[in-house]
This record gives sequence, structure tokens and C-alpha cells, in this order.
Amino acid sequence: MNILLIEDHKPDAVLLRELLTENTKQSFHLVHAERLEEGLALADRERFDVALLDLSLPDAFGHDTFRRLHQQAPNLPIIVLTGFDDEDLAIKLAQAGAQDYLVKSDLNSGILYRSMHYAIERKRVEEKLRLAATVFESTLEGILITDAKTNIISVNPALCSITGYRAEEIIGSTPDILKSERHSHAFFRQLWDILNKTGQWRGEIWNRRKNGEVFPAWVNISAVPNSSASDTSHYVAVFTEITELKLSEERLNYLAHHDPLTGLPNRLLFHDRLEQAVLQAQRNKYMIAVMFLDLDRFKIINDTLGHLIGDELLVAVAERLKRCAREIDTIARLGGDEFAVIITQIVQEEDVGLVAQKIIQTLSSVYSVGGYEVFITASIGINLYPGIDNDRGKLLENADVAMYHAKQFGRNNYKFYSTDMNAVAFERLMLETNLRRALERQEFRLYYQPQIDMQSGSVNGVEALIRWQHPDLGLVSPLEFIPLLEETGLILPVGEWVIRTACRQTREWLDAGFPPLTMAVNLSARQFRQANLVEMIEQILHEFNIPPALLELELTESVVMDNIEETVETLQKLKRLGLKIAIDDFGTGVSSLGYLKHFPVDTLKISHDFVLNLPTDSVDASIASAVISLARNMQLSSVAEGVENQGQMDFLRSQDCERIQGFLFSRPIPPDQMTTLLTNWQAMAVK
Repeated sequence: MNILLIEDHKPDAVLLRELLTENTKQSFHLVHAERLEEGLALADRERFDVALLDLSLPDAFGHDTFRRLHQQAPNLPIIVLTGFDDEDLAIKLAQAGAQDYLVKSDLNSGILYRSMHYAIERKRVEEKLRLAATVFESTLEGILITDAKTNIISVNPALCSITGYRAEEIIGSTPDILKSERHSHAFFRQLWDILNKTGQWRGEIWNRRKNGEVFPAWVNISAVPNSSASDTSHYVAVFTEITELKLSEERLNYLAHHDPLTGLPNRLLFHDRLEQAVLQAQRNKYMIAVMFLDLDRFKIINDTLGHLIGDELLVAVAERLKRCAREIDTIARLGGDEFAVIITQIVQEEDVGLVAQKIIQTLSSVYSVGGYEVFITASIGINLYPGIDNDRGKLLENADVAMYHAKQFGRNNYKFYSTDMNAVAFERLMLETNLRRALERQEFRLYYQPQIDMQSGSVNGVEALIRWQHPDLGLVSPLEFIPLLEETGLILPVGEWVIRTACRQTREWLDAGFPPLTMAVNLSARQFRQANLVEMIEQILHEFNIPPALLELELTESVVMDNIEETVETLQKLKRLGLKIAIDDFGTGVSSLGYLKHFPVDTLKISHDFVLNLPTDSVDASIASAVISLARNMQLSSVAEGVENQGQMDFLRSQDCERIQGFLFSRPIPPDQMTTLLTNWQAMAVK
């Protein structure tokens, strides 16, 4: 035990040392100071277990002596030594923090040692109590203490802050003052059962503030046992308000079940709602309908105008869909441009068709997004429950199959699911799967159709046309797989393959000594809008050392009329490379002649639709003549495709059409056959 003795009277100091020495049970180390200043310095420098302090010192006297030492070392237990038995002074010193008051004349070894041990222990208890009080007063968690009968006897400031009650308002009442009425009597019975059996309960409780506001709290309740018996003396409840946590949980739960863009239920919540709708339909004996809705040509708008405009359009579509359904129905966004609808409590099938028609009409009117006016339509597949296939897991899947058939039948319409649709859907799936492997398996082919110069009669160009040679299906029609290329995005890598293969073929013909031929290649909307189009073409031209003027890119009117400013900018970049630009199927779209003069194009290509009935159909004849005349007046080249008979050719020659192509001369043929045709044509020209 390390003891600090501050005593100026040497005989008293010697006596104290002797009294301490008499106790052989515990060793001690005594440090003696004769003045208070010396003692203060020692207390500041060393750690002592207890201090023995004489109040009458050369540099301090009475109560002030204790005050100064206690102020210097507040955690040091101090026993006051005095020659006089002054009860009032003893009380004042005890209130100030002294652990004991001993009269020197009454001291013996036992009294001194007991006093020191008690002083040290009391100081330890005081420190624990002081620390507990500090925690009680300063913690952010609310603390409530009751007696055994659950009368509140103490609350801390945090609990008052959380509940809005002042301490005096809540002390004396029971915890019922905080009841929110959100919990049943059974809930509290279970709480008390657990608390009485285990001595502790923890869980979430909804409480009520003084202002009536209900809030969630995580509560830990402990039963404090009576020290002299097995029963409980007090209960202590610690409250942690979890309002922010609950809000975060609700937000996370919302995000987990809703589409962040539109706020509609997502696929996860949709399937949960569908399960509930099926159970209710079974219980109440009525029908439900599942609609799978896909926006037609949304990808074109998204790729052309950008994702921000696309997102804005999706939000507008979601708002319109909400207006088409009832409160009891569910509208969800499954992802991308796909939506799903659950229509409940259906009386007759015809009602579903009316809802689908309402959706189609509502979505088809113009949208104003990002400064643009755009139109979008929807294809809808419908599956009824109970219906043809009552497998719950296939309700949405079969609606998707029906939606695909709606697209096949011209889009902007709806179809009810039927069993024969699955076979068609399976074929499409297989076709798409094979299509994804076709490029790496080198199953694509380029066929070439010659273009004839009307003045010389020679071949002065070819059009490259893609074909798919499937190992099992044979030659697949472009009408079947090109739309799939567009939908899947494979049109970009396949389109690059077409340009590269066409340029490679051009190089082979040049190296073989054939005259330079214009190579016409079709570009889709997605290809035309891809960011690296110009760089990609420039690289391919450089790779095969092709004169740029031999490559002619064909674009439809709908492509060039979409986003005029961007179109002109891209066309100018292509023209700066030295390429030729042709507008394909001119006259079938909605282009404005006012815009045409701003487009840096070289060729107008007359659609085979107008050539087919020449020269007998006067309307087609007038259109063909007008296009040829327009091209001539604008100093553009004119090409007619789909020429199949002599009468059509004679009419086009009479109108001064510059080039023609069609079955009259040759179908699209493989490169080796095209090489043979060029060889023969060249031989005929020599003769």
C-alpha cells in the first residue's frame, strides 16, 4: 500500500509510522511531507492509494487544507487527522469528500488500518457510481428505472429528449405513459413472461411521444434482483430510438422492390403480387390477366436521341400506364422497355381486350421529351388465369410469347396466348441462339447483285447483300434474321463484317484487273448512329487500300430524317472520307425535299415498289419519273432496283435513269459467280 502522510509534527509522524508497522498483514510504503505544498507536489508526481492529512500545517490550516489537496488529487482517498474532536467540521469535511475524520489521541493500529481500507474501497465505489451517473446523464440512449411495481423512479435527459416529457412529468407514472397502442396484449404478456423467466428482454417497441407522435425504439429491459432475496427490486429499460434506421430499412425495402427510374414495382415485387393475385382468384373464383408489354422500336429512339431522353420517355410511358389501370391492379417495369400488368377481378375476357386497347391508344399519342416530339407504340401479350395453361410459373412467360406474336403481326396491337404460339416461340429462340453463333462460325455470306449503266450497258457497280448459310436450315431469308440482328444488337458486329468483307472483295476484283466498281452497302439505323462508324470505315478502307469513292453507303429515308442535325454532321464526316451516300427506297418515307438539299448525298435509289408495275401503273410511273427528274436537277445519280422485265427497263431508259439492277440481269449471286459474270461481261464488251 502506497501511503502519503502530510504531517508537520514529527512525534505524530513517528507514532503513525509505528502504528502502521504493527500490522504485519500488509506491507506499506510511507512517503512523508511536512508542508502542504510539498504534499501537493508529491501527489501530483506519484500515485498513492490513500493520504493521511493533518489539517494544521505551516502553510495551510483547517478546511482549506483538505480543499486544496482534494482539488489537486480528486481521485485520492483522504483521511483527515486532527487533535480535536469537532463534529461539525467532521460533517463538513465528509460532505466535501473526506473519507474519514480521525482524532489522533484515539488512534490505534486497528482503527487506522480499517479506516484506510474502508477509505480506499469507498473511493472505488464512489468512482463507479460517479462513472455510472455520468453515463446515465450523458448517454444518447434513453434510460428509465422503475421500482418492483413498475413505478418510474428515475429517467435520464436522453429519455426526456426522445419522449418530449420533462423528468417531473414522467417520474411517478408507469411505462404505460409511453404506450402507442400498436402492440397487442399478447405481445406484452409474452414480454413479461420472458423478462420474469430470464431477467432480460430485448426487442423493438413502438412508443408514443408526449406530442402523440409514434416512434420505433430498440429496448433492452433488465430485472435487477433484490440483494437480500430472490425477487426483483427494480427494472431498468434502455431505449435506442431507431426512426432513422426504420426509414433506411423502408427505403432499402422500397428500392429492392421498385424500379428506381419509374417508381413502379420491379420484377421481384411483380412476381409477389402475381402470386397473391392467383391465390385470390382461386379463393374468390374470378379471372386475372397478365399482360407483357414491350415498346416498339424503343431502341432506335434510345440509340438516336440518347439514354437521358430514353429514360424520360420511359417515365412518361409509366405515368400513362398508371392512368389505364385501377388501384387493385399492378403495373411493373421488368427492365429496359418491358412492362407487365396484372388485371384482377375480371368478369369476362372481353374486358381485358378493352383494357389492352385503352393502353395501346393511350401510349400512341405524341410525347414531348427533352425538346423532341416522339411517338412510341406498344405490343402486348395477354395470358389469362385460369386459362389454357394454369402453370403459375409460366403465366408471365406465356404472356411474353403472346407479345412476340403481337410484334410479328405488325406491332402496336395485342394478342391473347394460345398453345400453338409456343412452337413458334421455340423456333425464334433457336434462331436467335444460332444467329449469335453464326458470325464466329463464319456462316454469313455476301451475295452481290450487279448494277448496269444504262448508257454503256456495262456493269459499273454491285450491291452487297447478306445471306445466312445455316448448316441445318440452309439459306435463311434476310427477312427472318435481319430484324433479329437489330433487336439483339448483333447488327453492329455483323454490319462491320459486311463492310470489311465487301471491301476485301473489291480489292480482290481490282487486283484481278476488273474495272473499278461501286460497292453499295446498306447501313441500318443502329449502325449509322454508332459512335465509331467513321473511324471504323476509315480503318477498313486503309486496311484494303480501297479508293473511298468506290464505297457507297445506302441509308433509308427514315434513318436520315431522324435527328436532322446529327444526320448532317455524320454524313459530312463520311463525305470528307470520300465515300458516296445513297438514299435507299427514296419516295417510300416521309422525307422533306427542303431537307434533302442539305444532305450531302450522291444517289437517289428508286424503290422496287414503284418499279414493279411499270410502265402500266400511271401513278408509279409518275413517281419514278419525278424521282429521276429530281435527281437529275439536283445533279445526283439515280438508280432503280427490282427491274425484272424489258418494259420496265425501256421505261426507265426513256426517263434517263442512270443505273438499274434486278432479276432481268441477275439475282444476287455468290462472289465466285459474280466474278464469272464480270469476266463474261468484260469479254462481251471487248467484242
